[in-house]
Amino acid sequence: MHKVFISYHHYKDQYYKERLLELNSTSNVFIDASVDTGDISDDLDDIAIRQKIRDEYLRDSTVTILLLGTETNNRKHIDWEIYSSMYDGTVNKKSGIIVINLP
Repeated sequence: MHKVFISYHHYKDQYYKERLLELNSTSNVFIDASVDTGDISDDLDDIAIRQKIRDEYLRDSTVTILLLGTETNNRKHIDWEIYSSMYDGTVNKKSGIIVINLP
């Protein structure tokens, strides 16, 4: 079973993440390895947040699902999450990426 990192706009697209997880709960296709709201302190600077995402969430995932909504391009960490998913580093290996266009 794949560990999946879900990249999305937490405020605008939380509903769609919850529906995706709801569908997964009946079929158990993947293990959710994504960041939930409140998991990472807002007091951290961008570099620390990105390091935490990379080392604690992306590290063990093999697939990244991007929930692409109307405001996704305005999120400062999503582009970095996608880049990190495509980068084949010594600790974090490259992941597959699936993009789901949201209504």
